Amino acid sequence: MEKIAPFVKNCKNFYNIAKVLLKSADNNNIKGTIKERKMGLACSNIRLLTLTARKADCEYGISIDSMRKMALTREQSALSQEYYSKLQSKTISYYNNGQYNKINYNYLMGYGANYTAITAGTKPLKSENSMILTDYKGQVVMSEAYANAITAVLGSSAMDSQGRGGTFSTEKIPEILAELIPGYSAEQFKAVMYGDGIETSYEANGVQTITGEETGTSTTVNNSETSTNILQSIIDFYEPIFKAAAANGWTTEYNNEMKTNDDYVSDAIVSGSFQLATVNEDGNYDPDTSLTYFVTAGLVESRTDSDVREEITAWYNAEKERITEKENFIDIDMDNLSTELESINTEIQSIKSLIDDAISSVFDWGSG
Repeated sequence: MEKIAPFVKNCKNFYNIAKVLLKSADNNNIKGTIKERKMGLACSNIRLLTLTARKADCEYGISIDSMRKMALTREQSALSQEYYSKLQSKTISYYNNGQYNKINYNYLMGYGANYTAITAGTKPLKSENSMILTDYKGQVVMSEAYANAITAVLGSSAMDSQGRGGTFSTEKIPEILAELIPGYSAEQFKAVMYGDGIETSYEANGVQTITGEETGTSTTVNNSETSTNILQSIIDFYEPIFKAAAANGWTTEYNNEMKTNDDYVSDAIVSGSFQLATVNEDGNYDPDTSLTYFVTAGLVESRTDSDVREEITAWYNAEKERITEKENFIDIDMDNLSTELESINTEIQSIKSLIDDAISSVFDWGSG
C-alpha cells in the first residue's frame, strides 16, 4: 500500500479507507462470502465447460445426421432410377410349347455332342441356323464341349490362358465335328459337306448313334439316305458356328457366368455384352443385324414379363421401406439432439448469468 499510495490521486485518506473496509469485511463476514463465491464460480465454470463440450457433441451429431439424410436422399433417387430402368428392361425370349422362355446358350448354340436336339427335335432349338451368339468383340461364344473339340484338333495352344482362341482354317471343321459328334468320321463329314453323301459303312466301338444298330461291343452305322440326311442336319446347324469361329475367333471366358446365372445370356444380349449375328457362307457376319432385326424377323422375342414386373415392384417397395426406416431413425435422433441442445443453451445462459451476478456482487460490495 505504501508503494501504491503516492500514485493514487486524491486518496490522502487511503489507509484509513482501507482500514475501514477491512474492518467492515471482518464485521460483516465478507471474507467468508467471498470464499463461497469463489467456490461457486469454480463449480459454475466446470459445469459451463461440461455443457459447452456436450453442446459441441450435439451440434456435431446433428451435422452428421444431416449428412446421413442427404446420403439417404441420394440413395432414394438412385433407387427410383434403378426401379424405372428395371421396369423398362426387356428379356430376350423364345416361344416353345405354348410358353415364353428366356433365351439361353443351348437354344442358340446347341447341346454339344447331344445332337438329338438337331436330328430328332428332343429339345428346343433356334429356327435359323445362321443365327449365332457372339460377344461384343465379335468372337463366337463357345461352350466347353466346342472348345475341347477345337483344341483336340488344333492343339492346346489354340486357346490362351483367358479361354480365348484365334482364327483357323475352315478345312479343319470336318475334323472338329468328328471330335464333337460321336459315331462319325471326318471323312464322312467331308463327304456330306462337299455333296457326296455316305458311301461305306464303318464301326465305332461303344458308341450310340441315331440310326445305328448295336452289335455286341460295336455299332454299325446305316449308310442309307436317312443317315446322310442326319449328317446334313448336323452340318447345317454346326457349320455356321465353326465357320464364324474360324473367321472371327472364339472365346469361352463367359462359361462360368452362363452356368451359374440362367438369365446371363438374355441380360447380356440386352446390355450389348453379347450380340446375335447372322453368318454368311464365308463365316463373316451380315451387316445391319441389330437386336431389333432379329426381333422384327421373329427369331427372338423382346418381352417384359408381368411376373418380373411384380417381382421388381416388390423389391423396390422393400428397398424403399428400408430407406424410410433409416430416415425415421435419423429424424428421431435429430429431434432428440435438437431438444437437448436447446436445453443446454438455456442452462448455459443461466450459468453465465449466475457467474456475472456473482462477480458483480463482489465488486458492488467493494464499491459500496
